[in-house]
Amino acid sequence: MVFSDISPSARRWLLGGVGAAIVGWMGIGFTVGAWLAPTSRVTAASSTSTFHPTTPSATPPSSAGPWTIGQTAPWSAPLTTLSGHATHLARGSHGTIVMAMASWCLFCGYEDRWVWPQMAREHPHWAIDIVDVSPQGGIADPGPQNPPFHGHDGVGGPLTVAQMQATMRQYVSTYPLQAANIHVYVAPSPTQSAWHIGSFPTIYAINRQGIVQQTTPGAVTLTQAAALFGASHA
Repeated sequence: MVFSDISPSARRWLLGGVGAAIVGWMGIGFTVGAWLAPTSRVTAASSTSTFHPTTPSATPPSSAGPWTIGQTAPWSAPLTTLSGHATHLARGSHGTIVMAMASWCLFCGYEDRWVWPQMAREHPHWAIDIVDVSPQGGIADPGPQNPPFHGHDGVGGPLTVAQMQATMRQYVSTYPLQAANIHVYVAPSPTQSAWHIGSFPTIYAINRQGIVQQTTPGAVTLTQAAALFGASHA
């Protein structure tokens, strides 16, 4: 019997059966292929990041700009007082600490609440210069002294230099920064660009000769801050 001798109804049944068999074998093939294929896992990237404060380091950043270790600090860099007067960094007779910071940064706030006031009392012949270099508003909540770095960033929009000065006046009234050897400044736009700070805070330790001795791109505890003072006392 040939296919043409089969009645039309029988042909339809025969073709349907062949089609079902083909589909069935294809399904089995896909199933077996998926079972034999190597398993791959896609892991979603974390949406949060953890800040790890950096201990004092003698290694300069790759592009240190005017803050190259072993070079003279940029003493003549244009700054403004909180009342808008042109000025520059203050220099201590025994050494100087400069912290490039942001008012909204919780890690900067921790330094200004718990670290620099005590260091200023213990090292009265050192100048501690706090320079706001971030044209972004907000005042940080530094959190408790222990455990450290458990506060919150402040929230605010873009600021002009005059608005940065107003924000830092409020900042100083919030934080205990009244020691005579603590100086608070705002960096105008040219200084912000020249310093190109990539981490808040970035701290520089300068010896009595005015040479940058150490830098740390991150917050420090009291113990680490004391090490900065000791290592730069030359």
